[in-house]
Amino acid sequence: MRREEFFEVLGGLEDDIVQEAKAPARKAAKWRGLRTAAIAAALTALLAVPAAAYTVETVRFNAAVHYLTGLGIDVEDLSDYSRREVITACEVYDADAGEDNELLKRLLPESPPPSRPTEPSDVTSEQILALTPTMTVGDVAGLLGDTQDIGSGICILLYRVDGTHLLRIPFAGSDAQLGVRGEDLLKALEPVEQP
Repeated sequence: MRREEFFEVLGGLEDDIVQEAKAPARKAAKWRGLRTAAIAAALTALLAVPAAAYTVETVRFNAAVHYLTGLGIDVEDLSDYSRREVITACEVYDADAGEDNELLKRLLPESPPPSRPTEPSDVTSEQILALTPTMTVGDVAGLLGDTQDIGSGICILLYRVDGTHLLRIPFAGSDAQLGVRGEDLLKALEPVEQP
């Protein structure tokens, strides 16, 4: 077939026939794009899981360091230990289950765990009014003083307010915030039972 004849035949084709001939190329490109997007989503999911685990471990490590430094251990003393050792040492010390931990033996060889008061501390209504929602356990104990902790697994500070009422202040953890104002806590007072 001569060139001129070929172009005459090609020129006589309808546009819809030409579009149908191009369609398979578009479909292949579309599938390539979808396949690339699926691979990108899978890689993102694979990287997100370790990143989330690392974030959780970092939060636990920072809380453990904060807790152990609150016991008087210097941060530099903790630098020789792995994150896992520091977290485990804090969990063992906080659980008080009689478990041994090498890090604690080295850093706290002579000091027994600090004893908690066995009775609620006395405070006034004015002191309770000074509490704010963003305060942590340490902030509350710093303002109201150390007191009896009646929680099991969580921290529940017990205070005697104005000598006539008891106030229970719960915290989910050492970094948890109070979440309510002092005036709201005063509405939750319970009368002290007289023997």
